[in-house]
Amino acid sequence: MPQLAVTSFGHSAVRLERHGLSLVIDPGVLAPADAFDDVTAFLITHDHPDHVNTEMVAAALAADPRSHVWAPEDVADSLASAGVSADQLEVVTDSRVFEAAGIAVEAIVGVHAEVHDTLPSPVNLAYVIDGRMLHPGDAFPPLPDGIDIGVLFLPVSGPWMRFADAVDYVAALRPRVVVPIHDGDLNDVGLTLTDQMSAILPGEGVYQRLRVGETVEL
Repeated sequence: MPQLAVTSFGHSAVRLERHGLSLVIDPGVLAPADAFDDVTAFLITHDHPDHVNTEMVAAALAADPRSHVWAPEDVADSLASAGVSADQLEVVTDSRVFEAAGIAVEAIVGVHAEVHDTLPSPVNLAYVIDGRMLHPGDAFPPLPDGIDIGVLFLPVSGPWMRFADAVDYVAALRPRVVVPIHDGDLNDVGLTLTDQMSAILPGEGVYQRLRVGETVEL
């Protein structure tokens, strides 16, 4: 299976590229402007602004009528209100397999991990990319049987999680590569501490931090 070029745009935003087509996941308000350039397809996990910059995604779609976005219903409603054309907008309400930017994607419908019982938990879509990469959004969802995760984009910080939850998720999935995400709330000290804590992640997987703008083949 051909590798994908993986680029970090910080926090939870990543770009996956193959054969000149690009797939961007969760470009939120923390993502730089170039996260929205020349995008064939967007995947959005949920409606929090650190995962979707509605205005920038809408502008990117308007600039390229061939591009598309897949998103849960609440995000799709916001994008439609921002002017996104219905023929560019794919609403995901059930777990299913589709193709985006020439890459196989399996959407797994769940809910955002609880922050507090006084706050609502929106729909959260986890995405299995190319049958081997997982972007879980803001949750640690169980996966259907038969999926072998080679690359896990692993949330490592946020008000909805403990680092122990990340450790347990790695123990459950045993990925071969762990790329930390959801760390835009950390300063340099927090990032260094998190990278040091990666030593307790179980299994033989490689922990690979990507700097913002860095691209690797995975």
